[in-house]
Amino acid sequence: VYLANGQDPEHGEGTGHLYAIDATKRGDITTTGRIWHYTDIRRSISTASIKDGILYHPDFSGFLHAIDLKTGKQIWKHDMFAAMWSSTMVADGKIYLGDEDGDVVVMQHGREKKILAENMMDSSVYSTVVTANAVMYIMTRNNLYAIAEGAQIKR
Repeated sequence: VYLANGQDPEHGEGTGHLYAIDATKRGDITTTGRIWHYTDIRRSISTASIKDGILYHPDFSGFLHAIDLKTGKQIWKHDMFAAMWSSTMVADGKIYLGDEDGDVVVMQHGREKKILAENMMDSSVYSTVVTANAVMYIMTRNNLYAIAEGAQIKR
């Protein structure tokens, strides 16, 4: 089980924690069930994405963390320069993540940090980018965008 915690982001920025816990343990697994504890993270209400042994987790202070799934060691960290309420979405070898300033970053999945694109939306992106039936959906504070290859942009 991978979980991040910290005080409610409405109280501002602050210390957070990210844990890997062995769910097969019984009783008080605070110590006995802990696989690793990652401390270079701020408060977060996001959930992790996992692919090929890499855990991606954003925090409220605007950092996207790429962490080795087995060791809990940081692979890389990316500063979005804005608060993040959403979670990452990993699809087609890419990481998608929106922030409070309305930016959606597209990064290459992997052990080297590589930004593929940065897209400015019309307003804050608080929700997670999702895909369904070959369509990507991005919801901003004001609009819902459906993006598909070869589609015309309509508002």
